Amino acid sequence: MFAFATSINRKLMALLLAVTIIPITVSMIISNYYIKDKVTQQSIHENQNLLALGKNNILGYMDKINENSLDVYLNINKSNSLYALIERGQSPNVNVPMFDEKNNLQIYAHMLNIYQSTSGIHQIQLQIGDGKLTYLMARGFFRRGINQPLEWPTEHGSNPKPFVEATHTSAHYNLDWSHAVKEESVFTLRRPIIRTPSDEVIGYLSMDVQSDELNQICRQLTMSSEEQLYIIDRSRNFVCSVNGQEDQDQLKWTNQVLASKQENGVIKWKDQSFSGIVIYDTLSTNYMDWVVVKQLPYSYLYESATAIRTINTSVIAIFMVLAVIASFLVSYQFTKPIKRLIGHINQVQSGNFNVVVPVDRKDEIGILARRFNTMIQTIRDLINSEYRLEIANKTNQLRAMQAQINPHFLYNALQSIGTLALHAGAPKVYTLITSIAKMMRYNMNTSESIVPFSMELNHAKAYLELQQQRFNEQLTVHYEIDPASLSVQVPKMLLQPLVENYFKHGYENSGRSGVLRLFSEVTDHGSWLTIRIEDNGSGMDPDKLRELRQLLFRSTGALLEEQKSIGISNVWMRLKLYYNEEAEMSIDSSPAGGFTVTLRIPVQELEERA
Repeated sequence: MFAFATSINRKLMALLLAVTIIPITVSMIISNYYIKDKVTQQSIHENQNLLALGKNNILGYMDKINENSLDVYLNINKSNSLYALIERGQSPNVNVPMFDEKNNLQIYAHMLNIYQSTSGIHQIQLQIGDGKLTYLMARGFFRRGINQPLEWPTEHGSNPKPFVEATHTSAHYNLDWSHAVKEESVFTLRRPIIRTPSDEVIGYLSMDVQSDELNQICRQLTMSSEEQLYIIDRSRNFVCSVNGQEDQDQLKWTNQVLASKQENGVIKWKDQSFSGIVIYDTLSTNYMDWVVVKQLPYSYLYESATAIRTINTSVIAIFMVLAVIASFLVSYQFTKPIKRLIGHINQVQSGNFNVVVPVDRKDEIGILARRFNTMIQTIRDLINSEYRLEIANKTNQLRAMQAQINPHFLYNALQSIGTLALHAGAPKVYTLITSIAKMMRYNMNTSESIVPFSMELNHAKAYLELQQQRFNEQLTVHYEIDPASLSVQVPKMLLQPLVENYFKHGYENSGRSGVLRLFSEVTDHGSWLTIRIEDNGSGMDPDKLRELRQLLFRSTGALLEEQKSIGISNVWMRLKLYYNEEAEMSIDSSPAGGFTVTLRIPVQELEERA
């Protein structure tokens, strides 16, 4: 009796028989009652995952179209940019016919670039002011008009936010006289063009996009003709439908789905029009608010459940016989090497660290034996290196104290030299020495790794003051700082490495006066801090830019090993360490020169840590 109670071989044999025979027997009895629900839950889970994947594909596709519409603001500060032309064209003092005659070719080039940037764009209309100037790019043809009526939904008025109109038949704008052209099924992205940084609307951009590609994405979200899929907006307009009917009277579940405050969910629905499961997920951005919904009829779900139940019952019966045989074999094969390993462990416990367990297996037991041998070797190495590590720690502590003393001595010496310069009537020298002292003091403060953005900005300003002295009037620095951003907590040494990149790689090779812009803004009701550093340097070769962008998608470990672009990769690595995947970094360089780094940092998360 005692031997059976203590032997792991017998315990394991009894356990294997218990956990196989008993559950299998119970499963065979109750599977007929519960398999229907299990299959339903599995189908719901699979369709939820499929909807989540489709949601990402749709958002990616729509974001690409939205980004193309933002080309209006591309090179905003250049006189020949589309934004600059719109701003001049809506001016009350402009001579409209003369302006149109002078600038219509440039406007055509900009609109053609947007038109060709994404496949599937049906037509683009641009209206400057309230119809003062109207331009239409339709089927590759460019038309223009003066003092045309404003073609903009009245319910949106002068609202500066972009929006998407649900799928509809393409409209013939006033400038399009070819009414015989076949009408297309399109959805329309409408973007008011605002006078930055205000919300004043100075123009209107409408992009009609053929719905074929969006319909193709929707069709990929259905696995059978029995499944119905819809995408609707909050106004109950249909954007896309697959295997379904666009009839609000038949789809009575729309009220409950649209009224739900949850981002996604499952509704069990049963009425005369439909009986089954309704799965939904939301697609919400700053320019659209859609809901993707999938209908799964009970008849379709239970059809597969019946077949699975029959197969499952047969498999369980066969498996139960095999499980009994396997239980005896597994218990023996499992316990034999464990007993041998226990014998070697007893030798180690007695103080013998020269034990080597023979490894003749490739399974988990073999891995355990190899790890045991590695552990014993590691223990021997640790014992031998313990005294060497203690001596090394003492040496490192002494070096750390010396490294702390020297910067403090240099900082105090710089303060003394600056005071002498001020007394000697050299205030500019005093200012430059003070800037160096500020940078040293900021770098010496190792007790803080998270600081207010104002401290980080002052550190960058001190660095730029020294650079402006170096380059005299050949360097201009502009600051556009949101006062709300100054108190936001950010990781230390965020700005200066990015600014320094300009002088390392872009300034001396550009052959022109340098212009550097630092911009910060708190958006989304205080949830996000946006930081942007722009320069007019030599820019970056497209191949190198692509290589640098690929670097930013690598893991943190790969960034630590990367030596090129150390400023940008170092900043991005620390952002990932602090914010995981929440923070964003984007880089851009135009063919004409210039380089831009944009950081988008979640505010609340780091402030809670601080």
